[in-house]
Amino acid sequence: MSNLSIACSLLVLHSALWAPNVLASWFVSQDVFSMGHQKLLEGKTSESFDAMVQAWQQSPSVDQQNNLNDLLQLAITEDCGRSLDGTALPPWLTTLGIQREMVQNQNQVLPRLVITGTSEQRITNIDFIRWPEEPVLSATPKTNNGGYFSIETRRLEKASSEGLYQMIISADGEQSYKTWVLLTRPHSKQRIGWVDSRNWRIERNGLPDKVCPSPVLSMNIYDLNDTSWTPLWTENVDGKLPTTLPDIDLPDGRYWLSVGIIHSRWQGEIAIRDIQSITRPVEHSDM
Repeated sequence: MSNLSIACSLLVLHSALWAPNVLASWFVSQDVFSMGHQKLLEGKTSESFDAMVQAWQQSPSVDQQNNLNDLLQLAITEDCGRSLDGTALPPWLTTLGIQREMVQNQNQVLPRLVITGTSEQRITNIDFIRWPEEPVLSATPKTNNGGYFSIETRRLEKASSEGLYQMIISADGEQSYKTWVLLTRPHSKQRIGWVDSRNWRIERNGLPDKVCPSPVLSMNIYDLNDTSWTPLWTENVDGKLPTTLPDIDLPDGRYWLSVGIIHSRWQGEIAIRDIQSITRPVEHSDM
């Protein structure tokens, strides 16, 4: 995106979202808050990201938090977040992803956080901390023979919030990898809901974001008695999202069905996925 296009987009967003007195208070001083806006106007996305990180470290007010969230959302529209952070992953860490999921089950929405990746070294610990010192996750991930690792935590509260987090990954024989992570505000409204055991509704959410991948619908069926939660059947669909299950060849029985909408973006080399999912038990005859 050209500097002129970024500037036009920012000016339109400012005029639409913020009152004149709020704008004035943001652009009169040369603090890190206004610096974040200025750098994005100049097309310096990674410098804008650095300013946002510093701003979150200064205990921003509610208005400032709203501004920072809107600024991050706008910065992502440049190239889906690939330019946000220029810091490269260490050589021993080949991929890294953060998945924030809102699971609706029995009229409750339960946040879940998952961190995944691949590494040439054994990962000994992962810490995910909401700034300044609120632990969200701290444990040793499961790792398979291919170097793929995964760790998750359920029933969260603060991990669903927007704001600043620090991630620390430790591995055998390597210096710990530390990085800042900025999460956007999750959707306040659940876009997907049950119609019956085989069908669901999906609310459309405005125009598609052309710089990010299309949303993906993930459908998974699990054995109710399998505590490992390994899917017996799974299918991911992008483009036109279905609202009903296809015919599935499974033995008679009672299963657990999960259906979720996945939105993907990046923070530099880190893949970030936001998921809204619904779950329920189903009988084979219902499928």
